[in-house]
Amino acid sequence: MIKINEGSQNIPEDMVLIPEGLFLMGSTKEDIDKLLDIDRNIEADRLNNEIPQRKVFLSTYLIDKYPVTNAQYKKFIEARGYTQKTFWSDAGWRYILQSNPMESNEMDGVLHGEQDCPVVNISWYEAEAFAKWAGKRLPTEAEWEKAARGTDGRIYPWGNEFDKTRLNCAEVKIEKPTPVTKYPQGQSVYGCFDMAGNVWEWTADWYDSQYYCHAPNKDPQGPDIAEENPYFGRPEEVGISIYELKPSPTSKALSGCKVLRGGSWNGSGIVHVRCTNRDYDEPTYKNDTIGFRCARSLG
Repeated sequence: MIKINEGSQNIPEDMVLIPEGLFLMGSTKEDIDKLLDIDRNIEADRLNNEIPQRKVFLSTYLIDKYPVTNAQYKKFIEARGYTQKTFWSDAGWRYILQSNPMESNEMDGVLHGEQDCPVVNISWYEAEAFAKWAGKRLPTEAEWEKAARGTDGRIYPWGNEFDKTRLNCAEVKIEKPTPVTKYPQGQSVYGCFDMAGNVWEWTADWYDSQYYCHAPNKDPQGPDIAEENPYFGRPEEVGISIYELKPSPTSKALSGCKVLRGGSWNGSGIVHVRCTNRDYDEPTYKNDTIGFRCARSLG
């Protein structure tokens, strides 16, 4: 575990400080070729969104130690977060007015599920509003990746070898989210839990498969607009189905997507839970494999 000189920084108990500096972001072509050697069903073009690998400088920031839990999200509901427009973007407020999530069964898991499990069935807009209510924000894609893999370009938060005893993924066959403290042996070098498996995590960035080719090398914030119709398929499709060469006949083209990171309980571990793996979905979408964690800027 890295010892961080906290100095005079006031670090909340549920967050960790990620110091400024360079880290390796993305994958090399050699990394992708090794994955293709392991599993020929993976579409090469689907993984090229991780190329090129480059050195990225990030300013110091804070990020949640754990994904947001049902217990934490319940406080947002009880604080009437869904009725206070100040916490919502214009698009998010329109979404809430149209979808009325509090009048559906979507909140049953939050209100009656295991309190220390990550909250799921939360759209990107709801994650964004919770973060604002909590005095935080969603992490950028780059911030998420650095917190997950450290500075040495490791494949998984714990190192370079897949180990199903360190996370909740398809190989473990639990088939549902687990408490966020269940896998201390899977935490990142900075002390972040569940950055591999358990639930996908929303990030702040719009998704563009070519963004790494022209992204700035200091504090990248993601593209200004999302790539239109990047691919068919959704991240909850079990195993490697989202990577198959041909889209499912029932899949629809997605557009205007936000980046998802980390893989989930139903994803094949070797591919899906790598620190560099990039997925995405529309900001209105939600299911039981997607959650989030928050971040905060310093200075």
